[in-house]
Order: sequence, then C-alpha cells, then structure tokens
Amino acid sequence: MRAITKTDDPEATAAFANSLKQIVGADHVTTDPDRVAFFSQDVYSRADYPASLIVAPDNAQELVGVMLAAAENDTPVIARGGGMSYTGGYLPAAPGAVMIDTQRMNRVLTIDENNMFVTVETGCTWAALFEALSQKGLRTPFWGPLSGLSSTIGGGLSQNNAFFGAGAYGPASESVTSLRVVLADGTLIDTGSASTRNALPFFRHYGPDMTGLFLGDNGALGVKAEA
Repeated sequence: MRAITKTDDPEATAAFANSLKQIVGADHVTTDPDRVAFFSQDVYSRADYPASLIVAPDNAQELVGVMLAAAENDTPVIARGGGMSYTGGYLPAAPGAVMIDTQRMNRVLTIDENNMFVTVETGCTWAALFEALSQKGLRTPFWGPLSGLSSTIGGGLSQNNAFFGAGAYGPASESVTSLRVVLADGTLIDTGSASTRNALPFFRHYGPDMTGLFLGDNGALGVKAEA
C-alpha cells in the first residue's frame, strides 16, 4: 500500500494534515516548506527526503490519536525531540513521512520524594528536569548530555545519552524504571511496574524487561510519551 502522504500527492498530504489538525489543533500542524526543511535536519546532516508535515501533540492521548491516524493512512512516522542529534537517526529516509515534534509534551508530571522517582513527558528538556529537582535538593543519577539545555529526555533515551552522571551511574537508560510508549498502531503501553494496577513505577524488572526494548532504539519501536 502506498503512503498517502507521498510528496507527489499534495492533495492527500493536505487531507492528512487536516485530519491531524482535528486532533492537535490547527496551530500545531504545518506543511510550510521552510519549517519542514528545518525539522528534517540535525546538527550534522540534512535529510534527502524532507518530511511531508510536522505535527506537535500536547500529551499522550493526542499522540495516540496521531499514531492511529498515521497507521490508518499507512504513513511512516518519525519522532523528533529537541533536534540536537548528530547521528542522522531521526532524518527521513524516504518521502512522505510525518514528523512528530514532541517539544509541547514538556511537563514534569510527578516528583515523588518518598519513593525517589520522577515522571516526565518525553519532550521535557534535561535542563528543565534538573532545575525542578534542584529546588528540592535532588537530581536523577544520570542528569543529561552536554546539549541538555535544548535536548529532550525522550531523545536522550532513544539514543542512550552518556555524559553527566554516566561515569558513576551509567548512561541514560540505567536511570529509567518505566516508560509509557505509543506503538505504531496507536496502542498505549506502560512498561515495568507502571503497567500494574495500584503500583508505583519505581521497579523496572517486573516480569520481562520490556522497558529496555524502547531504550536506545532511536524511536524505531514506538514513540515514547512519558518516562
């Protein structure tokens, strides 16, 4: 099945963009060539095939809607955080992709000082989390890469950042206990103890380590919504 958002089908692209606007709002979907070109590059390289459009969901439920719409339209999806990568990992490798800008999903959702875990949306920057925890005299074991003023936690987990704190506590993935991920078909899953009822997400190894599947995967296996 041919993706309807192929760049040689502008009417289909416009129709798909309109369907996404119903989910996230008209201001958060763009097909503007300059904006799309900007998002289709990282700090090192530029994609041969710019994305067809950019969509910015505000929360996990909007992300589910976007992924469902993309699946129904057989459209490839790429997740992008702060754009500070230099690996080419989120650059479109074929025409017709929709790129998810996660930077609106930028909240620190929970700081549990008693159980010593924090929950964030994956568009939150490392700097924002560090500042929020610093006010309580806390920090995560791994607390960010050099680009942490701009780079997102979701992007860091996708590429398994290693810098501040990594020497003593390992790379970013070693500080993660659970994830909320939206799969390609729109299924929302929680990993680790976060997947159980009446439980706190402080224990990663609750059954098979599903969390590890979505760390260092560059977003290939699902779009991370929360961590």
